[in-house]
Amino acid sequence: MNLSVAIVDDHELFAGGLKLILDSQPGFHFIRHFRNGKEWIDYLEANLNVDLLVLDLQMPLMNGMQVLPYMRRNHPQIGILVVSGNHTSANMELCKNLGALGFVGKDSNLSVFRDALQAVATGKTYFQEISKDQQRPVRDYGALTKLRDTYQLSPREMEIIQLILHQLETKEIAEKLHLSPLTVKTHRKNIFAKLKVHNVAGLHGLLRDL
Repeated sequence: MNLSVAIVDDHELFAGGLKLILDSQPGFHFIRHFRNGKEWIDYLEANLNVDLLVLDLQMPLMNGMQVLPYMRRNHPQIGILVVSGNHTSANMELCKNLGALGFVGKDSNLSVFRDALQAVATGKTYFQEISKDQQRPVRDYGALTKLRDTYQLSPREMEIIQLILHQLETKEIAEKLHLSPLTVKTHRKNIFAKLKVHNVAGLHGLLRDL
């Protein structure tokens, strides 16, 4: 195994540390560091020589949540490990639904990162457990799963629901998913009709009752 790895993270020091770790791991070859999603996608469109992507979430110009749906649609063969300071169940499950194979916190230790990298490299999943004070979103995810199964919601509808729950407006959702605002507005209207709710408050209430 000799897999090429790219890092997308706007923090130079942190990315430099990841590069040192990758250089010490047999079977992995560091390609390049990118400071945001736009730099990464511009490179990727001309260079299809990357096997794995280590991705941050919070970045300027184009963040990780915008990169994930693009990668799932256009380059699903590239395994993605999210390494983020926003290590919550809600973020983990959203990233999972958007195509990431792994998620670890930036405060995790070296062995956790290595295990996650090895898992993603072999096509497996690795989502780091979180502390007890972050457990509430797990119950939220259980409700989301039940919502999906009960109302037969599509993957696209689940993406939009989770972004709505993250308090994103129609225009922001459209940008993240690379859709037109009109398409998102139509999805939103159809979702609310399917769930028999009229607004975001109604959606939250439905999730609490599941």
